[in-house]
Amino acid sequence: MTPNYLTYAAFTVVCLLLLTLPFVPAFREWLYPSDAEPLPVSAHYTSDIDHFARRLRADAMAKLGAGPSTGYEEFDFVADSAIDMDWRRAEKRLISRTGIDSAQAVQSTQPVYVDGNLRAGAESAFAALYASGDIVLGPNSEIGDWAHAGGVVRLGANSIGLRRISAGGAIELGTETWFERLHAPVLRFGSHVSTVPQPQTYEQSPAGYADLPGAIRQTPELYLIRGDCALPPGKTYQGSLVVTGFLTVGAATTIFGDVKARDGVSIGPRASVRGALTCEKRIYVFADARVWGPLISESDVLIGAGAVIGQPHAQTTVSAANLIVEDGVTVYGTLWAHEIGMVKPL
Repeated sequence: MTPNYLTYAAFTVVCLLLLTLPFVPAFREWLYPSDAEPLPVSAHYTSDIDHFARRLRADAMAKLGAGPSTGYEEFDFVADSAIDMDWRRAEKRLISRTGIDSAQAVQSTQPVYVDGNLRAGAESAFAALYASGDIVLGPNSEIGDWAHAGGVVRLGANSIGLRRISAGGAIELGTETWFERLHAPVLRFGSHVSTVPQPQTYEQSPAGYADLPGAIRQTPELYLIRGDCALPPGKTYQGSLVVTGFLTVGAATTIFGDVKARDGVSIGPRASVRGALTCEKRIYVFADARVWGPLISESDVLIGAGAVIGQPHAQTTVSAANLIVEDGVTVYGTLWAHEIGMVKPL
């Protein structure tokens, strides 16, 4: 029987076509690229709190001719009178060449760059906002994604500052304001400024961990206590402490070291931890207390009125699933509520 070469040739061509088909889209993309743009990055997936602020500023500076081209310069300009501006019709990101000062609400679904201060009335709302000066929004305002100010960010009472807010000067949030991530040299909450007296004004006497029930010395500067532990009020302790249960620090007691606990921590009024404070469960920092180092909880943190976290010359971090800060709290550095945070009125 004579071989049918045409049949073999046809079979070979069909096989080659089947093997080649999966590579056709890649070959076409190589010839005519259609996906050269960088992928958008959600605000949840960057570690730098001001990542998107720096991106918008770079684009705006390029549009204004004050920086190198970034390739993403799609902007419209805000009208000379912000009051007459129809913000809802904006289809591109917006640039204001001058500051904005409006007693009325300003609402924009597009990111806004302001070369100067931005002051807007109650019920203002922005998806994303950058101001080279200050940002001052009235009560019941909202930041949907992020905001950054070269100076101060101030949100009135009953506002919402979700995702991330940063500032070069300070962040000040009114009572009953909700937040997630904040970073500035100083964060102030509510309408009162903390006036914590210096530790030396307290009546304190030296004490040692070795005198506590069940204390186990791990190193010259570290003690372990299995179970719950209560430090009496008006004492000073040198060194670090690890507690497997619940730790209670009495009023006006100072710890010169780090503290770790498993089942919870209560820092009494006017007490002070001059180091880091970490706990698996809830941390209560009561009125006028101080924590110098990082304050970390895998659960919830309540910071009482007048409490101070961090120092002006040594910024720190507060991190927890949920954060409640009372009127008058001051934090130096970063505050991160992984789920939600709120400013509680007195």
